[in-house]
This record gives sequence, structure tokens and C-alpha cells, in this order.
Amino acid sequence: MIQNILIMGIGRAGKTTLSNMIKIKYNKYSLIHSDSIKWALIRAAGKEDYYRKNIKEQKEFEHGEYFQRVLLEFFNSCIKNDKNDYGYILESGQLEPKIVKEYIDLKTTRIIALGHGDLTKSDIIKLCRDNDKPEDWSFGISDEDLDAHAEKWAETNQILKVDCSKYGIEYIDTSKNRKEILESILEKI
Repeated sequence: MIQNILIMGIGRAGKTTLSNMIKIKYNKYSLIHSDSIKWALIRAAGKEDYYRKNIKEQKEFEHGEYFQRVLLEFFNSCIKNDKNDYGYILESGQLEPKIVKEYIDLKTTRIIALGHGDLTKSDIIKLCRDNDKPEDWSFGISDEDLDAHAEKWAETNQILKVDCSKYGIEYIDTSKNRKEILESILEKI
């Protein structure tokens, strides 16, 4: 039986990269990006223009408990209805360990939380500027916008480290040697 995988964590920590690496190496997985579900819900409610113009409200929606629960219910429903034993990967930057622990069966799903270790806001900005590629959403955004994101990531990262420990979820620091770290995770799957 293929183990399902939930990859959660901080922005720019390697969630999408790792999920794509797993999908390529083990092509039986179905990959779910939480942002696709977020935008589907927003568009279905007819609120895309509103949320694109009101980023703060968009972030409140996507990090709110309701969206997290919908996301995890969707993931569990996919797993339950998987008749071909393909396995699922859910990649999300919106999940909190406490809610994940309520919904996810650790016997059938491996949870991986990726973070920035002890990086400061300035360190995270440097990490983005040094490593972002043109296809990355954070590539080329203004210093002011990146500063605001990096500040939130640094704060959230500290909470994630504590909460992962509290709820028994594996937290992995990808701030140094990210490529090697992601490859070592891939080898353990």
C-alpha cells in the first residue's frame, strides 16, 4: 500500500519542490495543491476580484480554520475513495499542526512540515533573492511586498516549530542545503 503524504510548512521552504520530486520519482501519486482548492472555492463564491484586491482578507480566508478543515476533508475523501491505491500528496502552506492532527491518520499518511529553522526576516529575504527562479511566484515582487511576506513567514515559522513538536509532527529545516535535505526526504519515502 502506498503511503499518502501531507507536506505543510512555511512559504519558500520547498513544499512544491518536494511534492513535485515525489510525483516524478513515484508517478503513482496524485498531487493536490491547496492553492488550487482555495481559488476554486473563491471563484465558486464569485469573489475572485475581491480577494485579488484584498490580500489581507485572502490570507485570513486561506489560513482560517474553515478552509483548513475543508482542505483536510477533501484530502481524506480522496484517500478514502482511492480504488486504485495510487496515493495522494497534499501540499499546503495553510495548515496548522493542531488541525492536521485532528484529521490525519498517521498510519496511512506521512506528515512533513518544512520550515526555515532559525532564519530571521532578513535571512528569508536573502534566501528568496538568492534562490528564486522566474517561475517562482515571489520572483521579482517588490522589496516591500517580499518584506511583508518574510516577516509573516519568520513569525509563523517559530510557531510551526513549537506546534510540530507539541503535536508529534516532523519539522524539517530546509534553510541550509535545501536540495540535499529534500533529496534525503525523498529517499526515505
